[in-house]
Amino acid sequence: MRALFTALIAALAISAAFAASVSVDTVNKKCPISDMPVKEGVVVSTDAGDIGVCCGSCQKKVAAWDDAKKAKFVANATASTSDDDAKKAAGAASDAKVWTEPYLLNTCAASGRPIDVKGTPTTKIIDGRELKFCCGGCAAAVAKDPAKWLPKVDKAITARQLAIYPTTTCIVSGEPLMEDGKDTGVSMVINNRLFRVCCKMCARKVKADPAKYAAKLDGMATEAQGKAYPLKTCVVASSNALGDSPKRMVIGGRLVQTCCGGCAKKVMADPAKYVAVVDAAWAKTSSDVDPDGAAKAKKAAKTDADR
Repeated sequence: MRALFTALIAALAISAAFAASVSVDTVNKKCPISDMPVKEGVVVSTDAGDIGVCCGSCQKKVAAWDDAKKAKFVANATASTSDDDAKKAAGAASDAKVWTEPYLLNTCAASGRPIDVKGTPTTKIIDGRELKFCCGGCAAAVAKDPAKWLPKVDKAITARQLAIYPTTTCIVSGEPLMEDGKDTGVSMVINNRLFRVCCKMCARKVKADPAKYAAKLDGMATEAQGKAYPLKTCVVASSNALGDSPKRMVIGGRLVQTCCGGCAKKVMADPAKYVAVVDAAWAKTSSDVDPDGAAKAKKAAKTDADR
C-alpha cells in the first residue's frame, strides 16, 4: 500500500513538473491575430518576452512579424493596464479613448459591403480611429495591415465631406487653396475627419493636434450650415421645435441640431443614423451648403493617397 501511495505521489510530482515546464508567462492573454484566449505553450518567443497565441496558424503569422513589430507589441502589452488591451499593442487596434470622429460610411471599411449585411456591425478602434465592419474577419484584416485598407476609406470619407467642407482656405494658415481657378490644396483625413491644407508644414501642424483644427472646422461648419439648416424640429424628437437655443454638434462636417441635451446624447450614441436624417433633409432643399465656392474645390481636390 505504501509503495502504491509513493508511486502516486511521484506521478503527481512528475505531472506538476511537466505542467510547470509548459506553462509560459506570456505578455498577453488574448491572441493578437484572432483576439481569442491564448493557448498554453503556443508562443512566439522574443528577447523581451513571449507572445501568446491561440493556435499554430496564428503562431506562424506572429512569427512572420519583423523584430520591430514584435518588440512594439511586447512593450505595449507589458505596459497595458489590462490584458484585454493586449491586442491593441500590436498597433492594430485600441479601445483607449482618443480623439476620433465617428465612422459615418454605411459600407464595411474592408469589403465595401453594407456594414449590417451580417447583422450588427463590428466596431473597432484601429490606428486611433473608429471603423466599422460587416464581420470580425474584415476587422482582423484591417487591424493586421491598416496601410493596405485605410487609403480606400479615406478616399470615400473625402468624397463625402468635401461636398460640405466649410472653407476654401487652409485650416491652419488661412491661405487660399484656389489659384487661377485651380485647386492647389491637399486633402488629408485624420481619424475620419477631412482637413484641407496648403503645404506640408501646415499638414504637420494638423497631425500634431487634429482636435484643435477639428474644433475650428466645427465653428465654420456651424456658421455656414446654420444659416439655412433644413430642419425646424429636433432630429431625434421630431415633434419638438428647435427653438432659439438648440443643442448643436458637428459630426463628420455635418451640423446636427437637437432640442435638448438628452436628444444630443442619443445622437452621439448613433451618429450615423441622425446624420443621415439631416443629409436627407438637405437633399430635399434646392441646394446644399456651398460656402466660398467649395463646389469648385471639390472637383479638383486630391487625397494624399491619390498624390
